[in-house]
Amino acid sequence: MPTIAYMRAHGTTDFPHHFAFFGYLEKLGILDKYDFLLESVMDPAYCARLVRRFPQLKILEDQSRPRRWMREVAERVGRGYRPFAYLDTFDAVCEAPGGRINEFYTKNDVFRFYPRVKRRAILFHSIEQGALKQPSVRESVAGADLVIARTSRSAENARGAGAKWVVDSADIAFLEHPKRYIYKPGIATAFRLPNAGVTEEYLDRLREIVANLEKTDTQVDFVRVEEPFGQEMIREGLGTYLRPNTGVYSDDTMYLPFLAKRDAIITSRLHTTLLSLMYGNRKILQFHIEGGTNKSVEIFNDMGIHSVPVHQRDEVTWKTVEEFLAAEPNLPEEEAAAALDLAKSKTIKGMDAFLEWLDTIK
Repeated sequence: MPTIAYMRAHGTTDFPHHFAFFGYLEKLGILDKYDFLLESVMDPAYCARLVRRFPQLKILEDQSRPRRWMREVAERVGRGYRPFAYLDTFDAVCEAPGGRINEFYTKNDVFRFYPRVKRRAILFHSIEQGALKQPSVRESVAGADLVIARTSRSAENARGAGAKWVVDSADIAFLEHPKRYIYKPGIATAFRLPNAGVTEEYLDRLREIVANLEKTDTQVDFVRVEEPFGQEMIREGLGTYLRPNTGVYSDDTMYLPFLAKRDAIITSRLHTTLLSLMYGNRKILQFHIEGGTNKSVEIFNDMGIHSVPVHQRDEVTWKTVEEFLAAEPNLPEEEAAAALDLAKSKTIKGMDAFLEWLDTIK
């Protein structure tokens, strides 16, 4: 069978992506026709879970001796392992769904560890203009056979870089719409730190928000914030017997508070919002604090969600949260239903293109 290297599969923030992707392919019988090889170096435990769920999948390093050598040198030395990539090849390679192609996360050729693989696809990504200022990134996007972009702006950026086959799609998570859900009382929150420029003033605003939320007369479930704030949450006893009306979720459990209809959703993390929408939530406070991307606004615009404003970093304040909690739900059901149906149809369009591309891999 043709071998397809599947790059950078990992859990935590990307946990739902790959289950949605391979779940769709499984229903179509595609996993029995191609060998998808999971590049596991980022998250071996997560890739093992994928293989447990989809036994047709294989771990890349288990199938390739040069990849095992690469992993060993990377672990023991930390450098000098890329030349081993020239010792093997695969029929094709996919940059797995995610949001990494921006100026903070991607500074080199997307496919730099697959120099001998000619058939290349980028799947369900945001592609930011800042990243394309790097010549090697721009060339790798332009040279991909297929680019499936999860926003219209990303599709424009890919075409501007020179990519020939670009699909204007949506986020991979929408493959799993619709979801059956239950009501779970309480508030689900997912604050985060900016990926650059964290200030003490911003941390103080987060402290005030968390302290005031804890005083509300309801269950409040928090996603653990990046360090140093995460340790503060643990020291304060959030999610323990000391604070029995709170929960703290992290890593591969971070999305659990959002897999039900809650009284309110307060979040700076995009996929908590997308999952919340699929699980019936219509009262959402959305912040966008990540530099190098405008993905929250772009995805909302593409979906046709206009009733939920996207607040910026300087609006992450208790005043904003307090006013939101006092207000009625802000997303009409008709708008939400239409947005989810549109996003699902665009995601299917992206998968159709991927299946067409797969048919050319021999």
